[in-house]
Amino acid sequence: MLLGVIVKIVRDENEALPLLEATFRNVRSQISEFQPAKQPLFTWLLLIARNTALDTLEKRKAINQSAFQLTTSGKVTVSGSPSANMSLLTSASAQSVDLQLKELLDKVLFKNCTPEEAANSLDIPVKLARQKLRLAMQQLRSSQKIDQ
Repeated sequence: MLLGVIVKIVRDENEALPLLEATFRNVRSQISEFQPAKQPLFTWLLLIARNTALDTLEKRKAINQSAFQLTTSGKVTVSGSPSANMSLLTSASAQSVDLQLKELLDKVLFKNCTPEEAANSLDIPVKLARQKLRLAMQQLRSSQKIDQ
């Protein structure tokens, strides 16, 4: 049941499994706060699972806040608020994801690769590559509308 709640929130079963593990780590660390007289155990577990999934969405949203832009030379650049960019740069995993996304965009936009070919060459799941491409293209389009 907890996995089902997490999947409904994050919409990706592969991402939900580690979140279920994180949920149980949170349960273990917060067990002293549980008050059985105030709420049933399962309700408390559902609340922790929901909060864990929602926290992950917030972190994802913060990473996605940076906008992707095309320069006149055809390069993909990342822009956004300086504080958002600094927080992204301090995280090694976020930086590698950012570089991976730039490489994915370059392959699809400029090297005439299909999303499947680009995903395979970067060793990432095709579904994830398509999602990232869709979000990046939406950001590019919205930045184009703002510039006009």
